Amino acid sequence: MYGTYSHLKRIKVYPDSLEKGMFVSELDRPWSKSDFLMQGFTIEDELDIASIKDQCDFVYVDFQDDVQFKRFQFKSSVSKTYKERILTESEKRSFNLKEHTKTARKTHRSSAKAIKSVVDKVMLGEDFEVYSVKNSVKDMVREVLTNEQAMMMMILLKQTNDRTADHCLNVSVLAIGFARYLGFSQREMEEIGLAALLHDIGKSQIENKLLNKTTKLDKSEINQLCMHTKHGYDLLMKKKDIPPLVIDVALNHHERLNGKGYPRRLKADRISSKVRLVSIADCFEAATTNQPHRKARSVVEAYKLLMEGKGTKYDEKLVLKFIEWRGIYPPGTIVEMKNGEVGIVVSTHAKYKLKPRVLLVLDENKQPRRARLVDLSTTDTDAESKPYVIFKAYENEAFEVKVQEHIEKGLIVAKTK
Repeated sequence: MYGTYSHLKRIKVYPDSLEKGMFVSELDRPWSKSDFLMQGFTIEDELDIASIKDQCDFVYVDFQDDVQFKRFQFKSSVSKTYKERILTESEKRSFNLKEHTKTARKTHRSSAKAIKSVVDKVMLGEDFEVYSVKNSVKDMVREVLTNEQAMMMMILLKQTNDRTADHCLNVSVLAIGFARYLGFSQREMEEIGLAALLHDIGKSQIENKLLNKTTKLDKSEINQLCMHTKHGYDLLMKKKDIPPLVIDVALNHHERLNGKGYPRRLKADRISSKVRLVSIADCFEAATTNQPHRKARSVVEAYKLLMEGKGTKYDEKLVLKFIEWRGIYPPGTIVEMKNGEVGIVVSTHAKYKLKPRVLLVLDENKQPRRARLVDLSTTDTDAESKPYVIFKAYENEAFEVKVQEHIEKGLIVAKTK
């Protein structure tokens, strides 16, 4: 038994314009003279289309709705004027990237101020209040629970002029999101987020000249830098209202499963699961961010770094779970399409992680274009009627595309058709 689409019936369609999901209601010949068993069927894959091409010059399709029909019209039309008109009309039903990330940006900015205040006070030898930092983490957890993908885009934004503060904030956002994916409770997410936010607080005791050095560090300088974990431990041990996990993470986030980390060369059985979690977020954020001595790596390159260290440096199961959670094209990733256009991943689909929603901002010649939002999980097509397909993902600010600029200027972009 099969269903029929009553919205638009008996539309003549040639084989080259057929696509998955269309319902073929009639052929250009009697069903008995074809190899098809069902008198009416939904196209499931390319094999179905190939069979139709072999046996028919055209078929009749019942379209499910107006959206599917307009998509067919756009794909099959040879008129560029028509296609430009359709795209212009779609832009009237707009998606506001600034509005989409409004609360996430507000929360991120507030948290940035809190951690920057802590770093500044510690550098001046002053005491700091944990209360405001805890509140910031609670806000971040709430935002991750409400709009995780928008919050994850925030890790690409530079919020302060302090590299340590920005890094701590971004690791915290990542750790909170990862903890949520792993099934931790809201209270545990807040504790993990606080630990990640303060994990590098000890760097406030290291000279900026050393932190910002662009050439290779010598042995003495490496030893000085490694002391930041001990400095963090000493600072946090003086605070009465700091949870034990926060101190554990500050001291041990550079320990490695094979016992070759620092400061105490702990082996796997002495490294807690939550420290392991933050260590992975720490490594990923550092790898995908510009450093004084190197440019940011792409997401895929950062994954390779984690995979190379799984089982020896990092917890193998957590590494695999982290990659599973973030996906190959997480929000904010710069991607190049097969036709040469360049865009920013805005959001991903739980089911189709290789087919995200992408904000196209550069044309095939890498020149600014009128922004358009396309959904790769559907059959959105370019001006040549070819489906958009990602060719390669790049590091942040590749092709001089700055995510922060596109968010802050209140960009209005076209929705998918």
